[in-house]
Amino acid sequence: MRSQSFFKGSAILLGMAVVTKIMGLMYKLMLTNLLGGSGMAVYSSVYAAFTPVYAVAVGGIPSAVAIMTAESFALARYKNARRIRRCAMLIFTLAGLFCSGLLLLTSGAVSRLLLDSDIMMTGLCAVAPTVVLCCIISVFRGYYEGLCDMVPTAVSEIIETVCKLILGLAFAFIAYRYTVSRFSPEKALSLTASASILGVSLSSLFAAVYLALRLKIKGDGITRKMELSDRCTDSRRYIIMQLMKTALPIALTAAISTFLNMVDLLTVPRMLRLMHARGMLDIVSLTGIDEPSDAAGFIYGSFTALAMTVTGIVPGFTAMLGKPALPGITRARASGDKKALKKGLDDIYMLTSLIAFPASFGMTVFSRELLAFLFPGRAAEVAVSVIPCMIMSAGLWLGCFLPPLFALLQAAGRPKGCVRIMIVSCIVKLIMNVAFMSLPHVGVSGAAVSLVLSDLAAFILMERELFKALPVRPGIRAVIAPAFCALLCAVSARLGYDCIHIENSRLRLIAAVIIGGIIYIFSLYLLNIMPKKRPTNENFKKIAKKT
Repeated sequence: MRSQSFFKGSAILLGMAVVTKIMGLMYKLMLTNLLGGSGMAVYSSVYAAFTPVYAVAVGGIPSAVAIMTAESFALARYKNARRIRRCAMLIFTLAGLFCSGLLLLTSGAVSRLLLDSDIMMTGLCAVAPTVVLCCIISVFRGYYEGLCDMVPTAVSEIIETVCKLILGLAFAFIAYRYTVSRFSPEKALSLTASASILGVSLSSLFAAVYLALRLKIKGDGITRKMELSDRCTDSRRYIIMQLMKTALPIALTAAISTFLNMVDLLTVPRMLRLMHARGMLDIVSLTGIDEPSDAAGFIYGSFTALAMTVTGIVPGFTAMLGKPALPGITRARASGDKKALKKGLDDIYMLTSLIAFPASFGMTVFSRELLAFLFPGRAAEVAVSVIPCMIMSAGLWLGCFLPPLFALLQAAGRPKGCVRIMIVSCIVKLIMNVAFMSLPHVGVSGAAVSLVLSDLAAFILMERELFKALPVRPGIRAVIAPAFCALLCAVSARLGYDCIHIENSRLRLIAAVIIGGIIYIFSLYLLNIMPKKRPTNENFKKIAKKT
């Protein structure tokens, strides 16, 4: 069975991420234009309440299955790898069913606890089946990732995103046309958001069916001869215990990281309402529109739907780098190969830097233009979100580094360290939210500042934990050089935008981005950042034989 290299696996997943992020952004743009800031507040609230449950049930599955599968495959324990997949499918499907049922039964209580109303109840019921479906999907993906095959993950992600775009928007538009004339505006928007969420849940079903059929028809590359060569397999009880031992800290880390959104849900609307009551929130002068009935909900919905959505795109790309790196780092660490471990670290830091810094610096200088480009029909929401987007973009590179560092800590055998780090990050987020949003005229920008500070705290602690866990260090040039090139890129793009005389602002922005991209690629080439394949004596001998 042929496994994929880190770069090939990264290329497959990054290509998949480009497709899925574009379609996911299209989904969010069209849904935001339909629901507006107030409707997106309901949508965001449902997912803020749902993601902790989802993370506990699903968060640790792919990494745990990938790590254990990679270890078994490295030791030629092929039969044991298949047993790991079967045990994982059993235990995590049962866990998913339990969590889905729990979410259905408590949807009303959760809605009343968080928002003092039943407005989230239908949305939570619609999203509940996603948990068990994603548990099944995650077992398949983790198994293939442990075998260094990223194609099933990529294809299933694309299938899921395409179905999400089609079904989510179709259900939303149908529900809106049916409810807008029959219910109050608040109830109509709530039901429309819930219908869209139901379409998202159904998209997970199509991805699960694809992965099951692929395994049935194409198999996993392990031949009968390879399976028979494995005469020693672990007991099911031992495998389940190891899966839980590996998955639980990772799941807790994922759950705690989702509490960052929960912290915003619990603090930001309440702080905004307090500021509005004190006359410290002048939404009319900020947006130029009449004040909505729920000004705090409008600002919170705009912040999550615009600023959080746009700045959340890029970390989704760098998160893909952790998947192909996990089995390779696990094998290098298990075999004690320091050279391979050092190369793996350098590759991850380099690729992350090449994506993180230009995105962070570029989005900082073009925050207003980018939001206006993506949300042309929502000028009021854009006005509310510009400054928070600029602040979060300035610290975006920190958020881009966190997912690969999580994967490295998991591969290094330190998943419990991730739990401690994310607890500290959540505490920083909570304290800073209250502290900054209590200041006059800061508003929702305080939540953006606190997010950057919480990411900074997590980044520093994660680097410290990683240096303790691994015997090698990545080269500093892998980070500094791309950052310098990205700075040149952002400055040249901004100057180009200011100097270009094109009336159409969208074409002007595209031209500026092209200028910045050319400068970025040229500076990378001049600094010799990207590794080049040099001829060796063996290459010359092969050429001589052919001639």
